[in-house]
Order: sequence, then C-alpha cells, then structure tokens
Amino acid sequence: MLRRLPLLAVIVGLLAPPAWAAENPPSGAGAPPAAAPADPAADAGPSAAAAQSGNGFAKELADRLATTGATGVEREDHSVLAAFYAARQNEPLWLTAAGPTPAAEAVIAEIRRADDWGLEASAFQLPTLSSSPGSEPTRAQRADWEIALSLAILKYARHARGSRADPATLSKFLDRKPPLLEPQQVIEAAAKADAPDAYLRSLHPQHSQFAALRQKYLALRAGQPIPPADQDGAAGGERSAQPQPPAAAPSARNARKLLLNMEAWRWMPESLGDFYIWINIPEFTLRVVKDGKIIHAERVVVGKRDTPTPVLSQDLEQIIFHPSWGVPESIKRQDVLPSLIRGSTRLFTFYHLRIQRSGRDIDPASVDWSTADMRNFHVYQPPGENNVLGNIKFRFPNKHDVYMHDTPQKNLFNADVRAFSHGCMRVRNPERLAELVLAEDQGWPASRVAAAIGPGGVANNQVNIVRKIPVHITYFTAAVDTDGKLKLFADIYDHESKIALGLEGKAHLIARWKEDKAPARAEAIGSLAEASNDGFGKKDWTRRALMNPGSF
Repeated sequence: MLRRLPLLAVIVGLLAPPAWAAENPPSGAGAPPAAAPADPAADAGPSAAAAQSGNGFAKELADRLATTGATGVEREDHSVLAAFYAARQNEPLWLTAAGPTPAAEAVIAEIRRADDWGLEASAFQLPTLSSSPGSEPTRAQRADWEIALSLAILKYARHARGSRADPATLSKFLDRKPPLLEPQQVIEAAAKADAPDAYLRSLHPQHSQFAALRQKYLALRAGQPIPPADQDGAAGGERSAQPQPPAAAPSARNARKLLLNMEAWRWMPESLGDFYIWINIPEFTLRVVKDGKIIHAERVVVGKRDTPTPVLSQDLEQIIFHPSWGVPESIKRQDVLPSLIRGSTRLFTFYHLRIQRSGRDIDPASVDWSTADMRNFHVYQPPGENNVLGNIKFRFPNKHDVYMHDTPQKNLFNADVRAFSHGCMRVRNPERLAELVLAEDQGWPASRVAAAIGPGGVANNQVNIVRKIPVHITYFTAAVDTDGKLKLFADIYDHESKIALGLEGKAHLIARWKEDKAPARAEAIGSLAEASNDGFGKKDWTRRALMNPGSF
C-alpha cells in the first residue's frame, strides 16, 4: 500500500507543518503564522465589511451622497456628509439593523421641539422608515433615512445660530453676522456627543436674556397669563413716554415680539465679554456690565428715525478728553459754504469754528469761495465748553464712524424718547463712564479722570485702551429685568418688521428708499443749528438767517 502512494501525496506530507505549528508554537520556533480563514467581506474592503455587519447599506449610503441634485447650502451639506461618512468607511451613525439608535431617537425628538426654541419644526425634513407590510426597508431606504437625519442636524444648527435671516440683507444698520458653525464641525460634534440632543440645545444662544425671553415666550404660547408688560425702560426707574399697552395686550402679538427679539439674540457674539459697555437703542440706555452684573446704567441720546444709530459690536480703542470736532462734509456743503459765498464769516464766530488748509489755520475771508473747492479745507471746532462733543469722546472704530460722546445740550436727556442725533450717541454723565473704563483698564483713580476732564486738561488728550472692552450696540424691544418682569419698548426704527419679513423669506419686500436716503456714516449732529446751545432750534436758526442773510 505504502509503495503505491502517489508521489504528490508524499511531497505534501513532507511539507506539512507539525501539529503544534497550528496551535501554540514554542518561543523562537520561527514557524510562519497560519493563514487566516477566508473572509469574503474582509477581502471586499471596508464598505463590504459594513454591509455584512447587519446594517448593510454602506454602498448605498456612499452612492446617495455622491449623487445629489441639491444646490447651494444643501449641496455643501451633502459634500460635507460624503467626506464625513467616507472617513468612517460609510458606517451609519444613526441607524442599526434593529432600527434607529437611542441617540437618533433623542435627536428626532429634540428637532420636533424646535418651536419651543422660537424655530419652526416644520422646516426640518425628519426621516421615516416605510416599507411594505411584512417586509423590511430596503438598503436604499435605510441610506436615505441616515442622510436625512444628518441633513436635519446641519440645518437645525444653522437655524439655531441665526441663519434664517441674514441681518445685513434686512438693513444696512443691522451690522451683525450670525455666528454660524462649519457643517463639518457640527456633524463631528453630534457624532461624538454622549447626548446629541443636548448638543443641539447648546447651539442656541447661551445668554441669560435669551433664556429669560424664551421662558416668557413659552408661557405665552401655553396661554399662561403674564402681567401686562412694563414699558419702563429708562435708567434709574424713570419712565419712558412710549405708548402704554392695553391692560391685556394680545398674547399672540407679544409672543411674536419675543420671538423676533430671540432671533436678534442669535446674531450676538457668543461671548459679550467679562467687562463691556451695552447700549440698547429702544431703551435709550447705556449699561456697564462686569462679570455678568450691571454696575452702571445711564441715559443716552440715539439717532433719529431717518438717521438711525447702527447695531454693531466693536472694541473700545480710545477715550479722548477735550476733543476737537471735525465738521463733516455734509455740513460744510449745506451750512458753511453758502455763508462764505455770501461773504459772511459770522458763522465762524457764532459757532466757534476754525478753518484749515494744508494743516494750517487760515482766515476764511482770504479765500475766493465762489471758485474754491470746499473739500480741500478742514473746518473744525476746537475744544471748549460749546464744543459739539463736549469734554469726552469714546471711540470704537467701525465702518459707520459712530461713537459716543459728551454734549453741551444736557436738556436733551430730560426727554423720554431720546432719538435726536444723527447716529452717534450722546451720554449723560460721561465722566462716570470714563472713570469705570479707565479704572478697569489702567487702574486710574477717579481724581485722574477729573483732572483730565477739568478746565486745565490737555486738548485732544487721547488715552488708548489696553484691554479688550467690547461696545455692544443692540436693538432689543423686549427684555426681562432682574425681577423677572417683562419689559417692552417701541420699535422706533421698524427693525422688528424687517426681521419678521426676513424670517418669512420676504426680505425683498422691505422698503429700501428710506434707508437709501439715510447717510452712510453717522455724525454727531446734522446741521450747525443743532450745535447751538442757546435754545434756538434749526427752524429758528434758519428763520434768523433768512431774515438777515448777511448776519451768517
């Protein structure tokens, strides 16, 4: 028998490894490792391996993400998701063979509660697994389900961060940019989160005012009675003369007002700063906030309806004591030049003005104003008790050229509705504001500020701010005070209606002609008549000039 064994069998027998080689070879035996059993899924690559894992739709997931007819933001989202899932070998995140994961169910439940956050749940296309009775969803349906939920998460993140309406398209005076997150950052954070529904909630503004307004909003939506909104928005408890609401203001109207204010909070910087200056235009009020507590509040004058104060956030850079006021081109053209052409220079005496050419003061009577180009001359008002800017100017550079300043017209602060300026903000008691800022920034004692602002202070004394001190100019027509009382303020610039149209996708219906006529840059005043501190208004000044043209 042995002699009859085939030669091939003998050879195979000689080459076969000993039995121990297939189990636990001795140390240093040097035997080659045994070949692993064939695994068709492993040989086919990661995608096929995922398909064999029970989820079974990795290929469909990749194909669906690669072929989309979406455009714009949706196309970008598909591209981000394609890269995200490719990095995980197209393994699904929200769906298993048994159905949606607990995390997916929590996310879906949270998105369905979007209305509780001032959003619209109907804006999100949440996935549903549908199949014929007695059959399982197809792999393509599972892939579509997975993608739909991830797309809903990305959209929810954008809406929570204020993307529903771009403030820049609503008004040139809403100078805000929603703090949107990159979609890749969102989907990766949601995937890593232990509680992705909590992550979605964290995308909403974390400011205390947003949270307080939301609670009032939820109460109104639930039909709970809320005491009539208090309209006392002035600093120090002094009442505003804005129209009082009826004893039982319609809940729907107030709920809409709160929703629009919540949306405006979505456009605010994520961090306001540990020390900042906050001016809320509809309240005509300035506050200084330190470590989340208001340490100072004061009245301000803001821009008129046709020359509004812009909404923005910038860092304070300088405080200027005893500043000069440079007369803007509009006033030079409308007020100064006509008087000079008539041969009168009394306007310079009356308003304490001076004129320069090439950096040197000149006598205005030495120029032939009928041919001179006024743009080549600098007209300014030197420091003094009648200076338009008063004794202090607070500068935080911005494209609107708006700033805060003192004013010799202290009587304006006695008004309840203080919308008198051409965009810049006049501050009552600016010395106290300077004390707080410079004490925080450079440790100045109050006596040093008093010396700088006093009669012997240096003219155009610029003090540069060292630390980051944000100035937030806001437009909130609803607020909740420290006692939990809701306060409402008049919509003096009609920004509420613009935000509402933006949320409805109707920004193109916003009337633009009024804004087009408004100046691109803010000014301290709009005419020299406003610089007068003798009780005459613009009409009186114009009448006097017309009755006696040669006097100005």
